[in-house]
Amino acid sequence: MPRMIGRIGRIFFLLLVCAFPADSQDNTNRLVQELFVKSGLDQLTERLPMIVQQGIHQAFTQDQNLKKLPTQTFQEIMDSAASAYESQKLRNIMLRSFAGKMDDAEIKSVIQWLDSPTGVKCTDLEKQSLTPEGLQELSRFAEKIQKMPPRPERLNLIGELDRATKATATSVEIFINSNLAVATAVTLSLPQENPVPLSEIRKKFEASRVAIENALREQTRISLLYTYRSLSDSEIQEVINFADSPAGSKFNAVGIEAFQRAMVEGGMDFGQAVARVFEHMNKKRDI
Repeated sequence: MPRMIGRIGRIFFLLLVCAFPADSQDNTNRLVQELFVKSGLDQLTERLPMIVQQGIHQAFTQDQNLKKLPTQTFQEIMDSAASAYESQKLRNIMLRSFAGKMDDAEIKSVIQWLDSPTGVKCTDLEKQSLTPEGLQELSRFAEKIQKMPPRPERLNLIGELDRATKATATSVEIFINSNLAVATAVTLSLPQENPVPLSEIRKKFEASRVAIENALREQTRISLLYTYRSLSDSEIQEVINFADSPAGSKFNAVGIEAFQRAMVEGGMDFGQAVARVFEHMNKKRDI
């Protein structure tokens, strides 16, 4: 799961879907749809179930206890993830979260950036990085830069990009809250004689915050380096300037909040589904 969150952390500042209830509702809806497409958010929501399933598959191949689970249980968990993080469902959650948080002028300002040469190039690179081929290439890229590190100046720019877009900080919050949602759902779904208090579950995640942040910062750095590897230093600076602008900063904040809400709600649904899978598996064992 941490790797999956790290992969999408780099695109939070290009996430914006809003429904602004005003007299110009029809015009705003058209702007929203235009922004949804141009920002690449439509492709992100389409790819997210696959990305989540990849993270689950990786966990099953690396964890010795998970390896012992029946093949049918594994497939049921994978199916549960596809359903819990279904693209249209996540899109609707984000639309509700964005309602009324940006006006037409702010949306148009973001669209103007997305229509700029650098904005178009960034969105195209984001889309490419979310393809199955792009995700595979990311792993090879990570190995490559271990042997041939980027220039210090490039690393500094990527660090500034991370700061401006709050990619690592947001990845940490989404990781903790998404996994907390799953753990909470499982805890509440399964009958227990001595249930673990939800406050204790949160404490365990918070105790690991520093370790989680360190891991996700490195993953985010690699993801940003990979995604924007074909951009010049000056183009990356343009992205930073946009992210620091009033419209870009608000765009970033609203998009992050909406995406986090979608991930948390998806996590709750996934946790409940996994609880049912294990409950069913245990009943079969008792027969």
